[in-house]
Amino acid sequence: MRISSLLGLSLCFAFANLAANSQQAVPDGNVRTYIQGIDIPPIAGAPFTARIDVTWAQPLVGGGAINRKYYTMVARDSQGRVHRETRSFIPADSDQDPPLRSVTIVDPVAGTRVVCVQSTKNCSTAPYHARLPLDEDAGGSLPAGSGNIKRESLGNQTIESLHAVGTRETTTSQAGDHGSNRLIISHREIWYSPDLQIDLSVVRTNPQLGQVTLNVTNLDRREPDASWFTAPSGFEVLNAHNDQ
Repeated sequence: MRISSLLGLSLCFAFANLAANSQQAVPDGNVRTYIQGIDIPPIAGAPFTARIDVTWAQPLVGGGAINRKYYTMVARDSQGRVHRETRSFIPADSDQDPPLRSVTIVDPVAGTRVVCVQSTKNCSTAPYHARLPLDEDAGGSLPAGSGNIKRESLGNQTIESLHAVGTRETTTSQAGDHGSNRLIISHREIWYSPDLQIDLSVVRTNPQLGQVTLNVTNLDRREPDASWFTAPSGFEVLNAHNDQ
């Protein structure tokens, strides 16, 4: 039984809680929405670089949907250091690059996590502590009797020249949960690479929040250049963490 990779769309958020976790209030009542992407665990000996394409079809009251997209670049070297971007959504039919919001560099050897924010050109450094892995079970009840989750195998396929194992999760939330007076049934289809220990494809479908799709593309398993794991040029590094 594999270790569950957390998306904070394990990469991570629980999809039923997207409205609370993926919206940040900004001045004048605007809302900036984003989705945290596929989780890249900082494990050694499995280097790669890749692009993650994200799309979101958000349903509208009365029918139709708003279609958005963005992509991010991710990398991991042989030491387990991880580079990942955060970008903002753009319209699905746009040919522009999605705006870069931040770059995060995790170094499990040095024990640091560096976050570089594009708007301020500052990087903050803090200690990094590996989280405990979570065992994935076959399903069952959700906490506090809020519903249940069922998992079933989708078999195997090849994605980006890698063996991938598929799982479908069906989550049923009881009436009254999340402010609804009816049952909410959501689905998640995951294709996981045991070799790289990451999800290569995730599709989440929820009647209230629509469908989010994440796909790993342009996968390159060569060692990334060391520049991926240093602060971007022109950024000031603050709050440097020094081990004593």
